[in-house]
Amino acid sequence: MLDYIVEAAVAAIVAAHADPEILVLKRMAHPQDPWSGHYAFPGGRRDPEDEDLFATCVRETREECGVNLSTSSLVKEYPVQYAGNHLNKPVPVTTYLFELPNKPSIALERSEITCYEWVPLSYIADQTSRVYLPMSSSQPQLLFPAIPATDGLIWGFTYGVLMTLMADRYSAMV
Repeated sequence: MLDYIVEAAVAAIVAAHADPEILVLKRMAHPQDPWSGHYAFPGGRRDPEDEDLFATCVRETREECGVNLSTSSLVKEYPVQYAGNHLNKPVPVTTYLFELPNKPSIALERSEITCYEWVPLSYIADQTSRVYLPMSSSQPQLLFPAIPATDGLIWGFTYGVLMTLMADRYSAMV
């Protein structure tokens, strides 16, 4: 039984060169993982040993993709948002935005992550990049927005965070 509050942290990492790009990772398919096979930001649940959620974010990012983050590249900590609402098991997630001058080397943890992608912010800002898909077969009239990526879709919590980042920090691109 858990004796600590389940909470998580993710890193939104932007390579802030001429055409800024953001890093997303594709999670390994796993039957017990509700986010199995989805694109997501590096990050995960807080361990009891983590000093705080920033430490969780840094540790999880290093473990999942080999990127070492520090406060020197931290731009902003966003308010808590909830992932898993559609499962009726919301997990509070804190997003940390980092801007790096160049793309760092990526070393994936292959037991958790299948691939990664740097998505141009200009592509995310382009309304024609969106697709709208039925929420479920029982309610095909309810549509959810998504952004096509190389090997699937960016949707749900990750899509929501992207829209928050675009509206807040990168609004000139929208």
